[in-house]
Amino acid sequence: MLNITATGNLVADPEQNTIQTSQGNLEVTKMRLLVNKKKGQEEIVTALDCAIWGNKGNAAMAYLKKGDQVTIAGAGNINTFTKQNGESGASIEVNVQEYSLPPKPKNQNQTASQLPF
Repeated sequence: MLNITATGNLVADPEQNTIQTSQGNLEVTKMRLLVNKKKGQEEIVTALDCAIWGNKGNAAMAYLKKGDQVTIAGAGNINTFTKQNGESGASIEVNVQEYSLPPKPKNQNQTASQLPF
């Protein structure tokens, strides 16, 4: 198993879909995270396609938006494919088990009863 923990910024707002399964409907929240790493003078950017299954994604939908910094942890999978120009490519998918919400702005007064968890 490939375990991934990463911190990066969201490329876009999360999107939530409902998938029909043999056991009923299941929600999946998807988001793309860009992770920056410096190697000498070079900056390497890695994209992670993240999926949050079930009700865990509801807080992401309510609180995360494009540009937010998020830390995720979950099981990873590397998929290889052929691009339209014939070159090989790869994508990293993460089934997120845990994630962080961005820090609360200092001017926002939110009581504990308003938090999503």
